[in-house]
Amino acid sequence: MSYQRFEWPADRLAHADSLRDGPLLPPKDAFSFDLKEALELPPSIPSSPSASTLSVTAVNRSFEGGPPPVINRPPPFLQQQHQHQQLLQQQQQQQHFQQLHAQQQLQASPAHLQRVISHRGFNMASTHKAQAQCLSLSSEVATACDRIAEKMSEFAGLVKHFPHGFGPLARDVLDTCQVLFYIEAGLGEASRNDQSLPLDMITVLEKKFRAAQITFRALDHVVVKLLEHETKGAMGRMRRGFGKMFGDNSLERMNAAVNKTREDLKVGALMFQFKLGAEKMESELGIGYIGLASALDGTEFRRQRAESLAASEEKSSAYRGTTRVPSQHRSIDDSHVAMITQSPLPLLPPIPKAELSPHYGHDSSHGDSNGFTSVSDYSHLSPGVKRYTSSSAASSYDGHQSRRATGQEKLSAFEEEIENSTALDELVADVKSRELDSSKVLKPDSEAFGMPRRKPRTNADADRPNVRQVLVSAVRARDHKLLLQLLDRGVSPDTGTEAHALNEAILSHDAESIRMLLLYGVDPNATDKHGVSPLVAAAEKSYLDAAIALVKYGADPNMSVGPEMDSPVSIAAVANNVSFTHLLLMYGGKAKQSLSNGDTLLIGAINKKTPKTLIDLLLNYGADANEKSREGKSALFQAITSGRADIVTSLIEHGANPNNPGPKHMLWPAIHEPACLQVLLANKADYKKAPGLMELATSINSMEVIKILLKAGVDPNAKKDGVYTPLCTSIRDNRKDIFDLLLRSGADPNAPASEYPCFKCVTHHREHFLPALVAAGGNLNSPKGILETAVTSKNGPALKWLLDQGVDPNDKTPKGHTALTSAIRDNHVGFVDTLLARGANPNIRGEDWPVCMAVHNPDLLSRVLAVLAEPRAFRGVLERAVCANQLESVKLLLAAGVSVEDKNVGVFSPLTSSIRELHKDIFVFLINEGGADVNAPGEHLPIVKALRRCATEAPEVIDMLLEKGADPNKMYRGWNGIMQALENGDADMLKKLAQKSGVDLDVRDEMGRTVTEIAISRRWEEGVDILLAHAK
Repeated sequence: MSYQRFEWPADRLAHADSLRDGPLLPPKDAFSFDLKEALELPPSIPSSPSASTLSVTAVNRSFEGGPPPVINRPPPFLQQQHQHQQLLQQQQQQQHFQQLHAQQQLQASPAHLQRVISHRGFNMASTHKAQAQCLSLSSEVATACDRIAEKMSEFAGLVKHFPHGFGPLARDVLDTCQVLFYIEAGLGEASRNDQSLPLDMITVLEKKFRAAQITFRALDHVVVKLLEHETKGAMGRMRRGFGKMFGDNSLERMNAAVNKTREDLKVGALMFQFKLGAEKMESELGIGYIGLASALDGTEFRRQRAESLAASEEKSSAYRGTTRVPSQHRSIDDSHVAMITQSPLPLLPPIPKAELSPHYGHDSSHGDSNGFTSVSDYSHLSPGVKRYTSSSAASSYDGHQSRRATGQEKLSAFEEEIENSTALDELVADVKSRELDSSKVLKPDSEAFGMPRRKPRTNADADRPNVRQVLVSAVRARDHKLLLQLLDRGVSPDTGTEAHALNEAILSHDAESIRMLLLYGVDPNATDKHGVSPLVAAAEKSYLDAAIALVKYGADPNMSVGPEMDSPVSIAAVANNVSFTHLLLMYGGKAKQSLSNGDTLLIGAINKKTPKTLIDLLLNYGADANEKSREGKSALFQAITSGRADIVTSLIEHGANPNNPGPKHMLWPAIHEPACLQVLLANKADYKKAPGLMELATSINSMEVIKILLKAGVDPNAKKDGVYTPLCTSIRDNRKDIFDLLLRSGADPNAPASEYPCFKCVTHHREHFLPALVAAGGNLNSPKGILETAVTSKNGPALKWLLDQGVDPNDKTPKGHTALTSAIRDNHVGFVDTLLARGANPNIRGEDWPVCMAVHNPDLLSRVLAVLAEPRAFRGVLERAVCANQLESVKLLLAAGVSVEDKNVGVFSPLTSSIRELHKDIFVFLINEGGADVNAPGEHLPIVKALRRCATEAPEVIDMLLEKGADPNKMYRGWNGIMQALENGDADMLKKLAQKSGVDLDVRDEMGRTVTEIAISRRWEEGVDILLAHAK
């Protein structure tokens, strides 16, 4: 069959005439191009207005119905100049269209067609075959582009931040997909209508498709590598990091390649739109395109597209003066394109999505679904079945060649009956109208199997690998129309754990999406990767409407994943959400269960702000009031520590045992909460099982609690831990009011705690309590030692008051201490004066003898010596004064008649002790004014003691002793000074002693050796010479 050029129908010619003659015809654009020339075809005689030289702007205005967007208009100050140019161009445009019309009439003749056929020299059969091959290749290229978009959308769902260049590349891929879809639709329309295209045009298109295939293979390789980097864990991310380090610019290179491919193909898309007519074409976006568009900041992307559509419609209406009904197809928005500058092809206008019927109650363009639609929203609709019409945006994938269906096929596919969703709204409203904020036990009025459900009309998209991510993206973007189309085409609403569509809808309070997912059979108990179920998500967000819908569809309010996760009813109860908890209990929630921290549900729900209704609700639904937590804590204990007397009352009314420890007896924590304590005591709480309550109440200084306990009959003398009494505690805390109350209530003033009450008054300086204690029967003399306690406590007022009461100043404590010795030990001069003035006896030994203890303080010693009849009776007192390094005390004792040779314990003399301690001032005083004998032994002879202690540190002591007549030859206990000098090996000291006193060669030591024998045994010839030289 011979090739015949396509003839324009009469309506298309009439349309051309209207374009030519219409008053609103846009002026010819300054930048024009020939479509064949742009497709690299040889020039030919134009056969129709579609093959003529037209401006891009004029083509767009013809099919889009409006002027270019505002952003492409010239600035105001250039508009007048541009309008003048447009007037001239309009005249030229009208003349040009007249010529085109004449040429159309010429080409319509059979003779002219025959000449064209003979000139080209090929037949129609070869053209049809080439055209079919081009259509197949177009479908393959479009499929490849859509698959790449699908992989890019999968990558976009895996990463938090796009790599450099990924965003621009993704949007260029979307634009290229649109162009390819349009060319495929145009070729398919021409094939279905048996319209032949020029063979050279098909050849050029095929060439460009082959080039696009090469580009898409390279792009697919880059995208697969990106996916591998993300799916292979740490190693993949490390490789990606190395790529960044060494400057991987593959995304930028692919962006340039995709841009070139799109520029090569966009003119073909324009040609098909203009040549075949937009109303005869159907452009369908693939699932990859939809997924990538949703992943690329879906909300902003759709907002911009909606604004662009609205602006285009508004301009179209204003431009043509008539209202234009939106068609079910896409046309290329080329108002931003100028062929001279080769700017990128803009995004195609979105396919208008079908309006949802009132069945769904929300407009997806707003995305503000915050609750389920009430029944009143449907009052204007008749009951029964509702219908809706789908747009051409729903996609169908039945293979490479039939992956997108036409709008007419989709329209018939979606015009089916679905269940009326007002049933769910009515059920939700009915549940909310029940007394969920009360504690009454309610029963559900419906079962999950009776809820409205819907099956998808087709499963064409059920097995797509990335379609679930697209569905999640639609939920996140609140694109309810897209969500409905995906679900109705078989996409499973159970999107898996990584991206949980139902949880996403719940977290964003998107009731419309929740309803759609439930309607299409989503599992209401499926959890995400963190183990969070939809009902848990609703409970955490306190989203009651969603929870109602979930439990209606069978969500389990008791389900928890693992020991670390709480169930929905637990979360709601702990959050003190009465209505939410009531709902879950009504639909099978168990009030008797444990939380992840080991508490029972009842315990976890109790806090300072818990509504009593919630506790009554849990108890009415079977919670055990006596059940304990993992740590042994009971609900009653929790209520008491929270200070909730109303909840305590409710628990006891529901069987809680006030005497059951949990972990302690309930009266112990109730001491801090008087209202709870009254409730417990009124309900037979046994205070005898908690001894020490009175002392604890006194310790926290609570008069109210003490009165409650006294009124209940608690003993005011009961000890806590067997030690502490309430009376002593009131004295310790200086609570006069409690002290008086206890005494009036029968507290024993002599009952001991850690100490007796009277002693407690002295040690804590509460002497103002002593008169009342004594008046109540307190005994100051039993046990003894209260005066000594007053001294050690430095309580002077108490000491004087006790002495005034006739307490014996010489009483001893159980340890044998007296008040006087304790005052001397602590250097309390005033106390010593007071005691001595009140009759304290300095001859009575306490911790030690008073005079011996007083040598450390000359002032005290002088006071004691003043009343001491015989100081010489206390042996060693002078030596103790020397050891205390108190020269004044030594002088006082010598003045009082104590002997200078008085030895302590019969051994230590004052002189030898002064040498041993190196107290030089006392030593000098003793050998001079004191008259001490320098040859009188103490623990040894003074000269021997000096040679041992002072030979190197204080040799002057030895000199003073020698000057006072110390004899180094005098023997004491088998030893003398000469022998000590030989022992020291000091030749100078030996010579000094020998020269001063001579050497007695006849004296022998305890071993019978003479001094010379001692020197010879040491082989000390110099010492022998000194001894022999000064022998007597």
